[in-house]
Amino acid sequence: MIKCLFFDMDGVLVNTEPLHFEIWKQVFLSQGLEIDYEHYKGCIGSNANRLFTLISEGYGRDFHGNEKILEQYARQKDVYIKRHGVPEIPGAAETVRKLWAKGYRLAVVSSSPQKYIEMIIRKLGVTDCFEAFFSGDRIARPKPAPDVYLAAAEAFHVHPEECAVIEDSENGCLAAKAAGMICYGFYNPDSGRQDLSAADRVFDTFMGDVLPL
Repeated sequence: MIKCLFFDMDGVLVNTEPLHFEIWKQVFLSQGLEIDYEHYKGCIGSNANRLFTLISEGYGRDFHGNEKILEQYARQKDVYIKRHGVPEIPGAAETVRKLWAKGYRLAVVSSSPQKYIEMIIRKLGVTDCFEAFFSGDRIARPKPAPDVYLAAAEAFHVHPEECAVIEDSENGCLAAKAAGMICYGFYNPDSGRQDLSAADRVFDTFMGDVLPL
């Protein structure tokens, strides 16, 4: 019996993956490095350290521990959101409200920083629906490792098999299944060519009752 639903955020609740890529491109250009999507896409659903590893492997430039580049990225992202708002996924916020009304315990489980998660969910107007926000920044191993999902289940005092996950990335789906949870893969073309084959079910719209719970 499913008791808890864990939502990834970027690419699931908000359509921010293209934005992230464009900002990182500009940030790396300021460092004299032009990156392409093929070297970037492996970090979707994971965190900046994963991106820095891919950049190191693909271009021979090491940005691990570079706080200035992280701050530059955060500043440019904040400026964009203040100017243009949050690109919502159609129907996602409504689905959250419906699931909350049915009595499911909900959490956001994202690789993004905690303050960014809280800001985005507040702008979506669904803060009251979520019991907690779990950031991958607080976990030693990012997705595709299952650690952040296992930490969420432990905090909710439930077994992994009592949890379902909504993810849009290959890294996220692999993390959910490695944690022993049901995984619904949300196919978002703007999240790139993601392999969602690890998911138990794949859907491409939040319109209607899309989750068979």
